[in-house]
Amino acid sequence: MGVGGRLGINVHPNIQLEGELNYDFQRNYTDTFTNGFTTSFVTTGVCPLTGLFGPKIQAGTSGPFRVFLTGKMGFINFSETSSGVVSSTTFSNSVNGVGGPGTHLAFYPGGGIEGYIGPVGLRLEVGDEIYLNNGTYNNLRITFGPHIRF
Repeated sequence: MGVGGRLGINVHPNIQLEGELNYDFQRNYTDTFTNGFTTSFVTTGVCPLTGLFGPKIQAGTSGPFRVFLTGKMGFINFSETSSGVVSSTTFSNSVNGVGGPGTHLAFYPGGGIEGYIGPVGLRLEVGDEIYLNNGTYNNLRITFGPHIRF
């Protein structure tokens, strides 16, 4: 789970160019120690920052619902922190690390649906976030949130 933002510019009634940036918070996972009996919760300390850019092609230009496909390209940066707390410092360290050894080429094919009431709506998008790091890695990505058009 994280936060992000997206900005799209119409180049045709059915095509937008979109840029997005999102930051995922640290995650907890369960780890079993070597004796096989003790279990503890451990914070990973990895916070990915993702930036993508590309076209969104939508079916229809009017009506309350629109279906779309998208294909984007950009980067994913993995930063590490020893603190279990997400703060402005951990976010700025992620931004400063873009271009460093933790930054990898990313691709994102996806699609979804938008529903509007006037200029305000909701957007649901599902896709496959693919990044290259001495091999190819895939992550299912689902985003949902408010969408404002003007």
